[in-house]
Amino acid sequence: MNRFASFKGCFFLSLPLAFTLSSAAPAFAPAANTLTRLAKLPSAVVESSGLELADEPHTYWTHNDAGNAPVLYKINEKGKLLQEIAVPGATNIDWEDLARDTQGNLYIGDMGNNSNKRQNLRIYKVALKNGFKPQEINFTYSDLPAGKIPKEARNFDCEAFFWANGKLYLISKDRGAGRYAKLYELSDDAGTHTAKLLGKKELPGMVTSADLSPDGKHLAVLSYGKLYLFPTSKGVGQFLTQTPKVLELIEGGQAEAVLFKDNKNLIITNEEGNLFKFSL
Repeated sequence: MNRFASFKGCFFLSLPLAFTLSSAAPAFAPAANTLTRLAKLPSAVVESSGLELADEPHTYWTHNDAGNAPVLYKINEKGKLLQEIAVPGATNIDWEDLARDTQGNLYIGDMGNNSNKRQNLRIYKVALKNGFKPQEINFTYSDLPAGKIPKEARNFDCEAFFWANGKLYLISKDRGAGRYAKLYELSDDAGTHTAKLLGKKELPGMVTSADLSPDGKHLAVLSYGKLYLFPTSKGVGQFLTQTPKVLELIEGGQAEAVLFKDNKNLIITNEEGNLFKFSL
């Protein structure tokens, strides 16, 4: 069953233009649990940084991190490499995450910005049924200051994003003095756009990936060693205003990608080349 079938039918939430968040640290205690290791990733996948559902049960798209070939790898839960697709005309400056819409498009986030100096941020919109031909969504951030960004203010590296209701939502990885996750809203249409800041919230850890559940009720936000499970009852544009359930990823290492396989199970990869399943 397509993961978006139930989502499309029941998840029509209005998204507010902005929201106000408390600057206080979130008050929550982690829940202890363990991961189930499914397999070792194939040798071609040297550093998995994104995950999405592929077209067959128990199969997934993934890709390598910065500086590698602009290739999508189709794998299964046994870690077998099923297919390699070179995305025509694309480059991998710093691919960080994957998302998918209800129209059969895959989104590749070439938006890694470790030094907070990068100007050519983009997301490739790839039509899976049209030879994987990509369109480009080029963007900048609405709150990006002019000139050099001070080291303590380096919070313009979004390595996590997801699609919902015709929009892309980007979550920042704070490399500055604080640990604030910022949420941006961006058009999913090809062209040049501005990612609009919706709000921010203090969140321990550095965000590496995110995914929305098929029923649209929960958002998984991944960081090193922890998974934050946010309810979305107020709408995805306000998920940071709600208190998440915090799940410890024991033995998860440097987790880099997360995906809802279904409403109760997530798939996770880490920098060490392992493929995990996590059951809620």
